[in-house]
Amino acid sequence: MRTAVLFAALLVVGCDAKVSVTEPANVDVSCETTKDALVCTVKQTVGKAEATACWEFSMTCGNGTVIKAPKSCISVKDGGTGIHTIPRDKLENADKCGGDKPPVAKVENLTINGKAPEKLTPH
Repeated sequence: MRTAVLFAALLVVGCDAKVSVTEPANVDVSCETTKDALVCTVKQTVGKAEATACWEFSMTCGNGTVIKAPKSCISVKDGGTGIHTIPRDKLENADKCGGDKPPVAKVENLTINGKAPEKLTPH
């Protein structure tokens, strides 16, 4: 049952992005894996107007298997935080993850209100 153990290991990846619209907006997108799901938290760090953040998540397992989540979007406003959960059974190849090396995850193709960020800071 090595697959379940590797997927259950806490893996956190994210980035902070800035986009100028009518009002500047920054969002921080952080995703972590749990035993049963991928949980992504989006926090508006600058601005009060509604901002819709969209992103893609992938994780390369120690055995080379790539887990992909469907493109995700969530809206936040007033400096708020939103949580988007994707169940394990919706993650492509989640049952094939294994290997002895630590997994490597990425949040990529991030947009805010449909625009690519002017500045993107991985964390």
